[in-house]
Amino acid sequence: MRKIFSILLILTLLICLSAGCGASENGTDPASKTPVTTQQDQPGETVPGTSETEPKQIAEILDKDGKLLARIDGRANASAADAGIFYSIFVQGEYEFTATAQYRFFRLSDGKDFLLGTLEDQGYEAVYARTELDGIVYALALTGNPFDSAPDALWLLAFDPVRGTMNKIRVSENPSPYAAMTAADGKVLVMVHELGAPKRDLVFEFDAASGALKEVLSFSSEGSRCESLRGVYADGEKLYLLRLLVEGGNPEELVLDVYDGAYGKLSERPLSELIFSEDYAGITSPGDEKAELGMIVSGFAVREGRYLYYENFGVTRALLDLETGRNLFAKDDNYALSVGGGKKLFYFFDLGQAEPGQAVQGLYDLKDGAVERIAIAPPDGRAMIRSLSVSPNGTRLIRFSDRELRDPGTNALVIWTEP
Repeated sequence: MRKIFSILLILTLLICLSAGCGASENGTDPASKTPVTTQQDQPGETVPGTSETEPKQIAEILDKDGKLLARIDGRANASAADAGIFYSIFVQGEYEFTATAQYRFFRLSDGKDFLLGTLEDQGYEAVYARTELDGIVYALALTGNPFDSAPDALWLLAFDPVRGTMNKIRVSENPSPYAAMTAADGKVLVMVHELGAPKRDLVFEFDAASGALKEVLSFSSEGSRCESLRGVYADGEKLYLLRLLVEGGNPEELVLDVYDGAYGKLSERPLSELIFSEDYAGITSPGDEKAELGMIVSGFAVREGRYLYYENFGVTRALLDLETGRNLFAKDDNYALSVGGGKKLFYFFDLGQAEPGQAVQGLYDLKDGAVERIAIAPPDGRAMIRSLSVSPNGTRLIRFSDRELRDPGTNALVIWTEP
């Protein structure tokens, strides 16, 4: 069973399936241009629900004991941050592909909800790629219509919840909408599929202290036999890349590459045999396996240099022990979400929802090398988990909806911190 939200994402990302291997060429090579950085001052604190048009959908922010902390727009794409909840509101009009996106923050310390900034002409935000570094929340967003032939622009957005500011750093002028991001040791690393000529997959390094952006790795993505990057993760000591090998337009193998801090390659390792272990129930044929390898990756991380977390927008999730060669979470019908840049936890959860009076089915974490089930009671009438994220300091955020998925309905955003 696929994620409910993945259908919309995959429709948006259809043009990306060949990004990095055989995608159409247009525009110029942005790697030769100087990045543009702009800053927006804080637009000011606002109170939800006081606008001319009150949203029909409301999300209630609750603590773990069910206490109501605030109400925000229910259309929010929310994720955990160290200081609270970072979220965006992006709603296109009918037959429109772009809109002005709002980026907002709910601060736990004083219960204030305020606008950090806006991005005009936004066509897509890579919500799955959000991350946080030293209290600054980073997001990747595309301006321009991702469905037309005109080049778009990819922006690295940096949000400071303390100062209430939003900075925009232009990363690319001709990217695929699909991009990924990671952060460690004062650096943010961004993975981009360039659609110009020549077509390349690139990794950029953004130095948070100096504001400098530079290209650090490049992979040619032209020809019948080529490579396509699918994920990027850094832990401060090493950089990990997921690289898809493509032959004649068909995915062949997913490889884990390991680099040192100076971007020198240390090793590579094929992953398909580990992901699709004998315990894995979701793949029934070699053709299914190849199709899953080629899917866009929505979650990727490596902890302790040993445990590899993998999730795509299809049906495949995996928690691999690279030392023993075992898949610790060999299930196909489960959700997983890595939003929020958390490095302390790997969270997985099943699509199944709780019966009244029961804990949520299938909420899992990795502890001491083993997968452990975690019980948490859902808010009354809202037992379907929609998303789950964790921030670097251990702030957790679970989004629940009611089992009937009514529209309009009231979602619950349950937030708590466990260092």
